[in-house]
Amino acid sequence: MNNFKELQKKYKELENKYKLLSDLMDMVPDVIYFKDTRGRLIMVNQTHAKGLGLKPEEVVGKTDFDIFPRERAREMAKDDLHVMTTGKPIIDKIERATRVDGVDNYASTTKIPRYDNKGKIVGLIGITRDITQRMQFERLREEKALICKKIEGLEELNRMKSEFVSVVSHEIRTPLAIIKDAVMLLIDEVAGPLISKQKEILTKAKNNIARLNDIIEELLDISRFERGKIKMRYSLVNLSDLLMDSFAFFKKLAEQKGVGLEYDLPQGQEINIFIDAGRINQVIANLVNNAIKFTEQNGKIRIEVRILEDKVRVVVMDTGIGIAKQDLPKIFNKFIQLASESQVKRKGVGLGLFITKELIEKHGGEIWVESELGVGSKFYFTLPRFYTDKILSKDIRDKINNLAEESLPVYLVNLLIVNYAQFQKEFNIDSIGLLGNLKVFFEETFEKLGAGDISACSPRVCLENYKEGEIGILLLKAGEEVAVKFCDLLKNRIRKYFAAQNLENVFINLGVLPYDSKSQSLPASRLISSINIKKIRVGLEKRRFRRIFYKADIEILLPGEEIESSQTIDISEGGICFIAKRKIETDSRIQVKLKFPKVKPFCVMADVAWIKYIEEAPGIGVKEYKLGLEFINLKTKDKKIISKFVRSRL
Repeated sequence: MNNFKELQKKYKELENKYKLLSDLMDMVPDVIYFKDTRGRLIMVNQTHAKGLGLKPEEVVGKTDFDIFPRERAREMAKDDLHVMTTGKPIIDKIERATRVDGVDNYASTTKIPRYDNKGKIVGLIGITRDITQRMQFERLREEKALICKKIEGLEELNRMKSEFVSVVSHEIRTPLAIIKDAVMLLIDEVAGPLISKQKEILTKAKNNIARLNDIIEELLDISRFERGKIKMRYSLVNLSDLLMDSFAFFKKLAEQKGVGLEYDLPQGQEINIFIDAGRINQVIANLVNNAIKFTEQNGKIRIEVRILEDKVRVVVMDTGIGIAKQDLPKIFNKFIQLASESQVKRKGVGLGLFITKELIEKHGGEIWVESELGVGSKFYFTLPRFYTDKILSKDIRDKINNLAEESLPVYLVNLLIVNYAQFQKEFNIDSIGLLGNLKVFFEETFEKLGAGDISACSPRVCLENYKEGEIGILLLKAGEEVAVKFCDLLKNRIRKYFAAQNLENVFINLGVLPYDSKSQSLPASRLISSINIKKIRVGLEKRRFRRIFYKADIEILLPGEEIESSQTIDISEGGICFIAKRKIETDSRIQVKLKFPKVKPFCVMADVAWIKYIEEAPGIGVKEYKLGLEFINLKTKDKKIISKFVRSRL
């Protein structure tokens, strides 16, 4: 009886072990099989049978010659024989094969000998794993490494080319300057009197020397851009003053060709922005010179400046020969000429517009063109608008510029109360009292920082505007850690102040524009000489034009009754930004169909305020257009829907 129970127990144990082995074989995604010494399959798992389109019991007893093509079966039998005669396993042999279902794949096969109780080889155990994805990944990784190596080689060649251009250009400048001086001495008759024909020849030589010098400067700029060596010297500049400084020169240049030139600038409003004045002058010179060059006698050129919500937009428009539609997407590429030799005498090497685009983008702006053959061209560009009111007097601008020239690390902490008149009305406090309190909070915050934190920096109030609700303080020689800590403490103090006054729905937002001293290629929206701006905005939730990032389906009714579907990038109570597949002219009035959750779709009117090209690849062409729209003539109910939606997402 006891022996029977023992046998039952052992049988149960064997049954459990077999079940475990069976579960393992059937659950594993790899092919597992057992063969005898004659190559017959004596046991296979579900994966093996499924791959053959059979059931496990239908595979048992077959050999590879019954299943696979003869050549492949012969190769597999050769491996089986090697394992069973030598006792040496084959580990992770990678093979490429075609499955029964016709799919090509890669497989890793391992075969090991199987022994009986006496140590005699009685067959083998095989495991095959599909490694097609792994091999594809390996191939992609190898291809990537090869591409990276080629890119490194191209980058090295490009670097060498840029350095060569830079060295050669610099070397040419010296003898060219000597030639120019010699020609000028002759023209000025220092070496003796000249006849009119000689003066005419020398004047042509002087003009061509100037042209060659311009080409050298353009090549040097290209070299600097490619090597990341372009240096931007930012200062606080009134854009209107900058434009008017060159007006007389361009006016005279245009009149010599019989072309009219006029400027249309905002009246009674300063446009104080941080820019590299020399580089923006270069942009203006490129665009205006092109306009004069490609405008026939009795034509007109007009430069207009428009102040947008957070940008300043400049347009140079002419009534010249225009640009062909197919040339517009590549107009800002290197070595592109605006017109053929039959239209305008060829000058330069086609780098001016490329450099112009690079300079505008370095400033954090956009540049685009609209043109029609025989009608004229409009070249637009934008610059970030930081200061557009009269709060920054000449003394303040000079103070900031002086600090920038000294290369002192400086933080400008700018606190602005948005919609100040409305804020005062709801807060029921006079401007002097409110700003006076805020000024006290600045002082308290410095005290709270502690002597250790502020010993190296000296706070200095640089502006107090009680009419607009703004205070600006310069932290001299302050590090990033001190500036961040100061702003955080100040925000907390202001929050407590409003909470104590039982004033709700007040937002306090800190926008940071950092400066990395190790980089010399940041746009003006991030790099402002040695000035680091931290803006603190205080306002009510009713503040207009607070922009949020949001993807919403929209329909655009284009001129000509065409409809285009798109998605917004961001939206505010003042407008939207979206991606368009086709270009729409600046200032075009279009209808936008907005679709918000739980709201019936509705239409609003908007103007195209700015455009940014999105290139498919650098230098290849334009793929899409990023457009900024400003709402116009909003109905009260639509304004409420948009306002409610934007505020709900803040």
